Amino acid sequence: MPKSQKEINTNLLIAIYQNLQTAKQSINNVIDKIKDSKLKKELKSQFTNYDQFSESCEDLAHALDIDLVDNNFLKKAKMWLSVNMSTMMDKSNRKIASINIIGSTMGVIDLMSVLSDCKKGKKELIAFGKRVLELEESNIEKLKPYILVENNKKNSEIAQKAIENGALED
Repeated sequence: MPKSQKEINTNLLIAIYQNLQTAKQSINNVIDKIKDSKLKKELKSQFTNYDQFSESCEDLAHALDIDLVDNNFLKKAKMWLSVNMSTMMDKSNRKIASINIIGSTMGVIDLMSVLSDCKKGKKELIAFGKRVLELEESNIEKLKPYILVENNKKNSEIAQKAIENGALED
């Protein structure tokens, strides 16, 4: 049975909202583990963007008389546990950036799927979903250097130790 316009719009907006809430929670789960001021500033900026989009999503829901549903407790607990287990032994920039890149990538996939499934949704909601998708993709790009820098730093340290130990000659 075909879905009504209201169902399509509701499913689309709830999926976008849950994506934004997941992103905010993910950042909240790691922010206190970050020692690097640049990475912390970047993730705080990303949080602010997600929060602003969440408010816009709530405004759209109100205007369209849609009741938003947040992620359930089990999903939130699973994410919290996963982040804490992942960072228990490794709180490096690379690890934290990787966690957030993976989360944003999952968000991109979810948003692409829901946008594809809800092509008949209200144009305003589809455009909003595409802007959130662009935000996710932009955030991934902004976090990639934290993976590369960490690797370059590690390689430099290994090379320096090798030089000190006489393994490499000029």
